[in-house]
Amino acid sequence: MNKQSNNHTHMRKKHITGARRVLMVILFAFTLLFSTSITDKKAEARCCVCCPQVTLYMYHVQTILSVTSAHTAAFTMLRDQLLSVSWWQAGVQPLAKMMAMELSTIGWAQIAQIGAFIDGKVLGETITDMQVMSAKTAKRQMPAVSMCKFASLNKSLAASDSRAKMVHAVLNEYSLRRILGQAETAGATQSRDTKTRFRQMATLHCDPYTQGSEMQNVCSGAVVNNGYTNKDINFTDAIDTPDTINLGLDGDIAALLNNTDNNPLNDNEIPNIVAMKQFLYKHELAPRASKESLASDVDGHRSRYLKWRGSVAKRSVAENSFDALVGMKASSALAGSNAYQLQLATLGVPNAEIQQITKVAPSYWAQMEQLSKTIYQNPDFFVNLYDNPHNVMRQSAAMEAISLMQMRDYYDSLIRSEMALSVLLDTEVSKEIDALNNVITQWGY
Repeated sequence: MNKQSNNHTHMRKKHITGARRVLMVILFAFTLLFSTSITDKKAEARCCVCCPQVTLYMYHVQTILSVTSAHTAAFTMLRDQLLSVSWWQAGVQPLAKMMAMELSTIGWAQIAQIGAFIDGKVLGETITDMQVMSAKTAKRQMPAVSMCKFASLNKSLAASDSRAKMVHAVLNEYSLRRILGQAETAGATQSRDTKTRFRQMATLHCDPYTQGSEMQNVCSGAVVNNGYTNKDINFTDAIDTPDTINLGLDGDIAALLNNTDNNPLNDNEIPNIVAMKQFLYKHELAPRASKESLASDVDGHRSRYLKWRGSVAKRSVAENSFDALVGMKASSALAGSNAYQLQLATLGVPNAEIQQITKVAPSYWAQMEQLSKTIYQNPDFFVNLYDNPHNVMRQSAAMEAISLMQMRDYYDSLIRSEMALSVLLDTEVSKEIDALNNVITQWGY
């Protein structure tokens, strides 16, 4: 037992001694490796007991490094030889060439089929896109009856507007000639104007059952319920209610300026308009001033004549609104449109009444009434909005254009109201000015 124990102890010491030596070699090697970064100093020792042992260790280290380098070089040469000769040139490279050739052959054979497939795909997509665009274009450009209705009702609006302005100007000129007493007209003298107007009332507007039936002897030539009875004084029936006032053709209107006995009965309502205009504005004409009194200014006739002309100017401003209203309601010179009749029919107006309404062309007022009000009272208008968006946008543009025209008419009406209000204000102020002038005159200034 003791002998075995001693053997084990001896072997353990031997292993420990060997481990110590290896550890010292490793530490020495690390010291040599890292000693290059440390500043060398000259050794001061004169004698080194361990120099032989260090030399021995250095020899062992160099041997290890030489063996390691030899193994690395041998492995590198073997690797390069295997990759370049055995593995690549003898194995991979020939097979890769064969595979590339096979793929090229198969690929070139499939190019035509692939190209045909791509062409077919592109052609199919192109045809689909063309069909989609064609369908969208047809949808956008497909006309709608509702859109045509705006255009049909609107096509004679410009001509009706021009005629309204013409009637407005003619009525104003007629009143001016009558008030000023232009020669060869019914208003040349005061008595002639009264005689002509009374004769027209007795033969055209007279109602024999008025004044307790005392007018029967006066209304000898009048026909009761002929469409003209009392229309010379009935503003509601003659002007306000109807949307279109039949003033005849352009020649009938122009005849006003050269007619000495007002306007004869010619199946139109010019006599009603003229008679009411005379009753409303300057019912009694002023006595005509002689040329002698104006030439010599007898008793201040010139001053009174200028004052009278001033009152005529103020009256013309008030009369301008009446003329504008009649002009807008005057029938146009064009034939009645089928679209206008169709629009009345869709609103439930009986056919006989439609024929009566459209026997003359609709006025500017009637057309604007249809475009800005009546057309929206028909439920079909809202049903027709279930259309493609582009037709709805076109209808919106047409409605906006009509709204602009309506705003322009509203602007013209405001201008006329402003002028009438300014004249009224001046008239009231002039009364105060005249009273103040009289007071100043009495004071002797």
